Amino acid sequence: MTTIADPRDRSPDPEQPDPGSERARSKRGDEGRFYLGLVALVGLLVFGTLAVIAVLPMVVPGYTSASITSGSMQPKLRPGDVVIAVGDGGSGIKTGTIVVFEDPARGDLVTHRIVGVNDDGSYVTKGDANGVNDAQAIPPENVRGIGKWVVPYVGLPAVWVANGDWLPLGLTMIAIVWVMWFVRYALEAQYDPWLVEESEPHTESLGVGS
Repeated sequence: MTTIADPRDRSPDPEQPDPGSERARSKRGDEGRFYLGLVALVGLLVFGTLAVIAVLPMVVPGYTSASITSGSMQPKLRPGDVVIAVGDGGSGIKTGTIVVFEDPARGDLVTHRIVGVNDDGSYVTKGDANGVNDAQAIPPENVRGIGKWVVPYVGLPAVWVANGDWLPLGLTMIAIVWVMWFVRYALEAQYDPWLVEESEPHTESLGVGS
Protein backbone atom coordinates (compact mmCIF):
# COMPACT_ATOMS: atom_id res chain seq x y z
CA MET A 1 0.00 0.00 0.00
CA THR A 2 1.26 3.46 -0.88
CA THR A 3 0.71 6.36 1.53
CA ILE A 4 1.14 10.03 0.84
CA ALA A 5 2.65 11.99 3.69
CA ASP A 6 0.85 15.25 4.35
CA PRO A 7 3.44 17.99 5.13
CA ARG A 8 0.87 19.71 7.35
CA ASP A 9 1.06 16.76 9.73
CA ARG A 10 4.71 17.47 10.45
CA SER A 11 5.39 19.58 13.50
CA PRO A 12 8.54 21.67 13.40
CA ASP A 13 11.37 20.70 15.69
CA PRO A 14 11.41 23.35 18.44
CA GLU A 15 15.20 23.08 18.68
CA GLN A 16 15.73 23.87 14.98
CA PRO A 17 15.35 27.43 13.59
CA ASP A 18 12.50 28.05 11.20
CA PRO A 19 14.03 28.41 7.71
CA GLY A 20 11.23 30.73 6.64
CA SER A 21 11.83 33.02 9.59
CA GLU A 22 15.57 33.04 8.93
CA ARG A 23 14.97 33.99 5.29
CA ALA A 24 12.58 36.78 6.33
CA ARG A 25 15.13 38.25 8.73
CA SER A 26 17.85 38.02 6.11
CA LYS A 27 15.60 39.71 3.55
CA ARG A 28 14.77 42.56 5.94
CA GLY A 29 18.47 42.99 6.65
CA ASP A 30 19.27 43.14 2.94
CA GLU A 31 16.53 45.71 2.38
CA GLY A 32 17.92 47.85 5.19
CA ARG A 33 21.39 47.71 3.66
CA PHE A 34 19.98 48.58 0.23
CA TYR A 35 18.21 51.73 1.45
CA LEU A 36 21.23 52.76 3.51
CA GLY A 37 23.38 52.32 0.42
CA LEU A 38 20.86 54.33 -1.61
CA VAL A 39 21.09 57.26 0.82
CA ALA A 40 24.89 57.04 0.70
CA LEU A 41 24.83 56.98 -3.11
CA VAL A 42 22.61 60.07 -3.32
CA GLY A 43 24.85 61.94 -0.87
CA LEU A 44 27.96 60.98 -2.81
CA LEU A 45 26.39 62.08 -6.11
CA VAL A 46 25.34 65.45 -4.66
CA PHE A 47 28.79 66.11 -3.20
CA GLY A 48 30.49 64.97 -6.40
CA THR A 49 28.29 67.19 -8.55
CA LEU A 50 29.01 70.24 -6.38
CA ALA A 51 32.74 69.49 -6.46
CA VAL A 52 32.72 69.27 -10.27
CA ILE A 53 30.80 72.54 -10.53
CA ALA A 54 33.34 74.22 -8.25
CA VAL A 55 36.40 72.89 -10.08
CA LEU A 56 35.19 73.11 -13.69
CA PRO A 57 35.61 76.93 -14.00
CA MET A 58 39.36 76.47 -13.51
CA VAL A 59 39.61 74.92 -16.98
CA VAL A 60 36.88 76.91 -18.76
CA PRO A 61 38.10 80.16 -20.37
CA GLY A 62 36.47 83.29 -18.96
CA TYR A 63 35.54 81.68 -15.63
CA THR A 64 37.33 81.59 -12.29
CA SER A 65 36.57 79.80 -9.04
CA ALA A 66 37.96 80.83 -5.67
CA SER A 67 37.56 79.29 -2.23
CA ILE A 68 36.59 81.52 0.67
CA THR A 69 39.17 80.82 3.39
CA SER A 70 38.30 83.53 5.92
CA GLY A 71 35.28 85.22 7.45
CA SER A 72 35.95 88.60 5.83
CA MET A 73 32.84 88.38 3.63
CA GLN A 74 30.37 87.08 6.21
CA PRO A 75 27.43 86.76 6.29
CA LYS A 76 27.20 86.86 2.49
CA LEU A 77 30.00 84.34 1.99
CA ARG A 78 31.24 81.82 4.56
CA PRO A 79 34.54 79.97 4.88
CA GLY A 80 34.35 76.90 2.67
CA ASP A 81 32.13 78.48 0.02
CA VAL A 82 33.45 78.53 -3.54
CA VAL A 83 32.69 81.61 -5.63
CA ILE A 84 32.40 81.23 -9.39
CA ALA A 85 33.27 84.47 -11.18
CA VAL A 86 32.83 85.54 -14.80
CA GLY A 87 35.50 87.75 -16.34
CA ASP A 88 34.49 90.96 -18.11
CA GLY A 89 37.80 92.71 -18.83
CA GLY A 90 38.18 94.17 -15.34
CA SER A 91 37.15 97.74 -16.23
CA GLY A 92 33.96 99.68 -15.65
CA ILE A 93 32.76 97.57 -12.74
CA LYS A 94 30.24 99.31 -10.52
CA THR A 95 30.68 100.00 -6.82
CA GLY A 96 29.08 97.35 -4.62
CA THR A 97 30.03 94.46 -6.92
CA ILE A 98 31.73 91.38 -5.47
CA VAL A 99 34.82 90.51 -7.49
CA VAL A 100 37.55 87.88 -7.48
CA PHE A 101 40.95 89.51 -7.93
CA GLU A 102 44.63 88.73 -7.62
CA ASP A 103 46.14 90.34 -4.55
CA PRO A 104 48.97 92.64 -5.75
CA ALA A 105 51.00 91.93 -2.60
CA ARG A 106 50.67 88.14 -2.18
CA GLY A 107 49.51 86.98 -5.59
CA ASP A 108 46.67 84.80 -4.26
CA LEU A 109 43.00 85.15 -5.16
CA VAL A 110 40.77 87.28 -2.94
CA THR A 111 37.01 87.72 -3.05
CA HIS A 112 35.94 91.15 -1.76
CA ARG A 113 33.47 93.88 -2.63
CA ILE A 114 34.33 97.02 -4.61
CA VAL A 115 33.60 100.07 -2.42
CA GLY A 116 35.16 102.77 -4.55
CA VAL A 117 36.92 103.63 -7.81
CA ASN A 118 40.05 105.79 -7.91
CA ASP A 119 40.79 108.41 -10.56
CA ASP A 120 43.31 106.11 -12.25
CA GLY A 121 40.65 103.40 -12.65
CA SER A 122 41.92 101.17 -9.85
CA TYR A 123 39.45 99.76 -7.35
CA VAL A 124 39.11 100.16 -3.61
CA THR A 125 37.98 96.88 -2.11
CA LYS A 126 36.81 95.72 1.30
CA GLY A 127 35.51 92.60 2.98
CA ASP A 128 31.95 93.02 4.23
CA ALA A 129 32.97 91.95 7.74
CA ASN A 130 36.16 94.05 7.84
CA GLY A 131 36.26 97.42 9.55
CA VAL A 132 38.64 99.04 7.06
CA ASN A 133 39.28 98.98 3.33
CA ASP A 134 41.97 96.77 1.83
CA ALA A 135 45.42 98.36 2.02
CA GLN A 136 46.19 98.31 -1.69
CA ALA A 137 44.15 99.48 -4.65
CA ILE A 138 43.40 96.80 -7.24
CA PRO A 139 44.37 97.52 -10.88
CA PRO A 140 41.66 96.52 -13.40
CA GLU A 141 43.95 93.88 -14.94
CA ASN A 142 44.09 92.07 -11.57
CA VAL A 143 40.35 91.48 -11.56
CA ARG A 144 39.62 87.90 -12.62
CA GLY A 145 35.86 88.25 -12.72
CA ILE A 146 32.59 89.28 -11.11
CA GLY A 147 31.14 86.85 -8.60
CA LYS A 148 28.03 85.18 -10.02
CA TRP A 149 27.39 81.91 -8.19
CA VAL A 150 28.27 80.31 -4.88
CA VAL A 151 28.86 76.59 -4.31
CA PRO A 152 28.48 76.03 -0.53
CA TYR A 153 30.87 74.06 1.69
CA VAL A 154 32.84 72.35 -1.10
CA GLY A 155 35.94 74.42 -0.34
CA LEU A 156 36.12 73.42 3.33
CA PRO A 157 39.02 70.96 2.78
CA ALA A 158 41.07 73.83 1.30
CA VAL A 159 40.25 75.96 4.35
CA TRP A 160 41.32 73.18 6.72
CA VAL A 161 44.59 72.66 4.86
CA ALA A 162 45.30 76.42 4.83
CA ASN A 163 44.66 76.67 8.59
CA GLY A 164 46.33 73.39 9.51
CA ASP A 165 43.08 71.90 10.85
CA TRP A 166 43.97 68.25 10.23
CA LEU A 167 41.35 66.70 12.53
CA PRO A 168 38.23 67.75 10.54
CA LEU A 169 40.08 66.96 7.32
CA GLY A 170 40.89 63.45 8.54
CA LEU A 171 37.36 62.86 9.81
CA THR A 172 35.96 63.97 6.45
CA MET A 173 38.22 61.53 4.61
CA ILE A 174 37.09 58.72 6.89
CA ALA A 175 33.44 59.70 6.33
CA ILE A 176 33.91 59.63 2.54
CA VAL A 177 35.46 56.16 2.70
CA TRP A 178 32.61 55.02 4.97
CA VAL A 179 30.00 56.38 2.54
CA MET A 180 31.70 54.69 -0.41
CA TRP A 181 31.65 51.39 1.50
CA PHE A 182 27.87 51.58 1.95
CA VAL A 183 27.25 52.64 -1.65
CA ARG A 184 27.95 49.07 -2.76
CA TYR A 185 24.75 47.91 -1.09
CA ALA A 186 22.76 50.04 -3.56
CA LEU A 187 24.65 48.66 -6.55
CA GLU A 188 24.75 44.93 -5.86
CA ALA A 189 21.69 43.01 -7.07
CA GLN A 190 21.56 40.70 -4.06
CA TYR A 191 20.43 43.58 -1.80
CA ASP A 192 17.85 45.06 -4.21
CA PRO A 193 14.33 44.41 -2.81
CA TRP A 194 12.75 45.33 -6.14
CA LEU A 195 14.17 42.36 -7.99
CA VAL A 196 11.78 39.41 -8.30
CA GLU A 197 13.10 36.38 -6.49
CA GLU A 198 13.00 33.05 -8.26
CA SER A 199 10.48 30.77 -6.65
CA GLU A 200 11.82 27.59 -5.17
CA PRO A 201 10.80 24.38 -7.01
CA HIS A 202 7.83 22.64 -5.41
CA THR A 203 8.62 19.17 -4.08
CA GLU A 204 6.19 16.60 -2.77
CA SER A 205 7.25 14.00 -0.28
CA LEU A 206 5.96 10.46 -0.87
CA GLY A 207 6.14 7.78 1.75
CA VAL A 208 6.10 4.16 0.51
CA GLY A 209 5.08 1.34 2.79
CA SER A 210 4.24 -2.29 2.32
